[in-house]
Amino acid sequence: MSNQYFIINLRVYLDKDQPTYIGEHSLYKLLSDFSCPGNPDVEFFLLHNAIEFTKKDQSITYLVFSESDAALVGYFSLAIKPISICAANISKTMAKKLARVSILNQKQTPILLLLI
Repeated sequence: MSNQYFIINLRVYLDKDQPTYIGEHSLYKLLSDFSCPGNPDVEFFLLHNAIEFTKKDQSITYLVFSESDAALVGYFSLAIKPISICAANISKTMAKKLARVSILNQKQTPILLLLI
């Protein structure tokens, strides 16, 4: 199988010590061309969460580029670890914000499990 694609960890674009550093603004511009009409959640994560999650060490995102023209053709992200928070200890506003990336565990003590 020929190498039709190459993969780059998103972090190398954000690390000032790497020769591949382009900075956050340029990285957002690079990612803005990505589109996934078949799954808007996939597109939303890359465009709105991937950089922040990488900076906070919540996930690792790898960008997949075409070897022929260096076009961004996809990505995959790996969650670093699940986080659990007792829902009784947070405000309703914070619970709503966390609900975007979590589920409420109803079986035991109310805990929000963040699934990234």
